Amino acid sequence: MTQERPSPASSDDTTTTNISDEHLSPPPSPSTSFDSPYESSDASTSSSVASDGSEPVVSKKPRPPVRSWPASDEIALLEAVAEHREKYGRLPSPKDLAAALRGRLRAEHCLSTDQISGRLRALRSRYDNAALRLSRGIVPVKDSDVTIYRLSKLIWAGTRRGKREKKSRAADDARKDPREFGELTELYPCLSAEVETIDAGCGSGVLKRAFGRIGDDTAARLEAKVKIQRVAEARSSAALDRLRTNVARELLRFVE
Repeated sequence: MTQERPSPASSDDTTTTNISDEHLSPPPSPSTSFDSPYESSDASTSSSVASDGSEPVVSKKPRPPVRSWPASDEIALLEAVAEHREKYGRLPSPKDLAAALRGRLRAEHCLSTDQISGRLRALRSRYDNAALRLSRGIVPVKDSDVTIYRLSKLIWAGTRRGKREKKSRAADDARKDPREFGELTELYPCLSAEVETIDAGCGSGVLKRAFGRIGDDTAARLEAKVKIQRVAEARSSAALDRLRTNVARELLRFVE
């Protein structure tokens, strides 16, 4: 009589180690993908044979929604963001990205500003989750996941901070040797003009003196914001002038 040998039990224990993202490479064995579960396009089916020997019953799970952005398009999007930030020192607007990506995507129907903004939010969330998984030793499976993670890190690494950390960063950026207002006017003309206007409303000169202690990082960031606001106001003013001209032209038709 032949004695059946028990099959070896599979162990569910897994060992994780802290792995630096600088040495990321797809593992030889299956691992957890960085793709969000809802973005996977794989559908699973299961079948069972009835006890009476009839035809097997096949049950299908609902197919998840198909991933609307291919990995190559997500990489192109992140490359455009990284290039813009390196060149201009700030993140691009969805309108700028739409112009930069025209002709570079497989899914050209995804070039609306709303779709680009939504995809960037999804990629930001995936990067945060991927960084957490990587700290636990879980590495990506696909080469595209590694590329997406690296590009995301270039864009968003260290940017998700609390108010206390931002306040600490501003304090570290403050200068111990205040600069003259004239020197700051040459370096940051738009910001200096706004500071002068605000300080004139206060009438005490406190803000103008405090402006002398501002660090270059903070000043450059605020200067860029003031410039963007001025451009927006100029465009709005020009549009209003055109509207008034059109209104006047239409009304002049009724003048006898």
